[in-house]
Amino acid sequence: MSRKITIGARSSTLAKLQAYTVGKKLKDTNPDLTIVYKFKEASGDKDLTSPLWQIAGKGIFTKDLQDDLLKNEVDAIVHSWKDLDLEKRQGTSVISVLPREDQRDVLLFKKSAWQNPDQNLTFCTSSPRREFNLQKFFSEYLPDPLAKSNLSFSPIRGNVQTRIKKFLESDAHGLIIAKAALDRLLNSDFLSEDISEFAEIRNFLRHSLNQCLLMILPLSLNPNAPAQGALCVEVREDEKETQDLFSKLTDPKAKQSSETEREILSRFGGGCHQKIGVSVIIRPYGQVRFLQGETDEKENLSKKGIEPKPDLHFSIDEVWPSQAKMAQRQRERIAYKIPPNSDLFIARGYAFPQDLIIDPKTQIVWTSGLTTWRELAKRGVWVHGSVDGLGELEDLKIETLFHRKPNFVKLSHQDSDLSKTTYQLIPTYHLSAPEIPANFDPEKIKAAFWRSGSEFNIITSKYPILKKVIHFVGPGSTFSKVKSELGEEAANRIHVCLSFEGWIENHITK
Repeated sequence: MSRKITIGARSSTLAKLQAYTVGKKLKDTNPDLTIVYKFKEASGDKDLTSPLWQIAGKGIFTKDLQDDLLKNEVDAIVHSWKDLDLEKRQGTSVISVLPREDQRDVLLFKKSAWQNPDQNLTFCTSSPRREFNLQKFFSEYLPDPLAKSNLSFSPIRGNVQTRIKKFLESDAHGLIIAKAALDRLLNSDFLSEDISEFAEIRNFLRHSLNQCLLMILPLSLNPNAPAQGALCVEVREDEKETQDLFSKLTDPKAKQSSETEREILSRFGGGCHQKIGVSVIIRPYGQVRFLQGETDEKENLSKKGIEPKPDLHFSIDEVWPSQAKMAQRQRERIAYKIPPNSDLFIARGYAFPQDLIIDPKTQIVWTSGLTTWRELAKRGVWVHGSVDGLGELEDLKIETLFHRKPNFVKLSHQDSDLSKTTYQLIPTYHLSAPEIPANFDPEKIKAAFWRSGSEFNIITSKYPILKKVIHFVGPGSTFSKVKSELGEEAANRIHVCLSFEGWIENHITK
């Protein structure tokens, strides 16, 4: 028997798109269902002058719709989960739906500002979280000379297209916006509803993005607002049948990561006034967590790691590299040739030759980590983003934003392990074997941190006994390399750390 469901949402283009997306998925799994939509302008959409942090936390994007739900005028509301207050509302239940979109923020930077650097740079955002975390980030990770400019932030309100239009018509140089919003609007052509409206927005966004350089901001230094990129559905608490319908659309990873982020922020009070970002990323080796910002009491927060952490501790005499100091390796430049029209994945700062010239308007530059990003920025290179130390096997999720498939080649050393690399290798230097102290005794070693697959190969070939120790590795290709070399029997002896410094902090006693 056919049943009708009325779905409510805000009347912005993005909110309508999100409602249609959830409705389409619900219809795919329940073909006999009739779905009706009710869109409504929220109070937060009407007030575009008050700073968001001053009025948020009062249900400015949700309360009007929630009242309709409790009055039985709609059966469900599709929300951007980050808009919901942390406190539970009486009489309703919240259900996570659909896989989560990209959690990261993106910087749109006017190409004209890149071509004509200014001593004063202004960035548009109404988020205290973004302003606090990005003040320091931009001063280190924008390319010189931009990073040496005086940085300021200007509030901006409105839906996605309104903010972009205001930004492009202003004297500001950059705009920070949630990448998930752009990705959804640019991918709206799979829907049949309101085709002209969505097509118009897609064309506007494409034209606008063509006027800007893009920078995908790393979660480790600019974590997202809790549940950013996630959708949820709010239903009446006593409507079990409706709850069951939407519960079937739940993606476990999206639910777990979003709920964990909201729980972590709740420890600090929550609310859009907070200068705190928190990211949780679910990976096979654990939960990657980033926390960055400042509490209301002016306590500075800066934490990153993988949960759960193994309760393992070693002295500096029991580990490789010797004395827990990174083993030295000598580097020597070699001739290189990069295929035309290539995008660049940079493994280390040294891998980017001094004489290499790239055009950030036509070539994408991506880095393996933030140290490499910072080194390139000091040399004046515009870096579009990074895998943030999570390994080159990470899904970059940038085809939609750049409107093309990247054509990456990897710049690294000549002896890089090709068995676990994602991109064509272009070696730009030779790297010597790690230096081993004369008094190094492999018999005393209980644990090792491997910075790369090549280091693992070299050292364990010389000292096979080290294959039997506890292994710590970075995420990505090194983890895959060590795991495949040692086999399943060693799986419980391999642990992932985000960085060498984090390994020392958490597992080395001095």
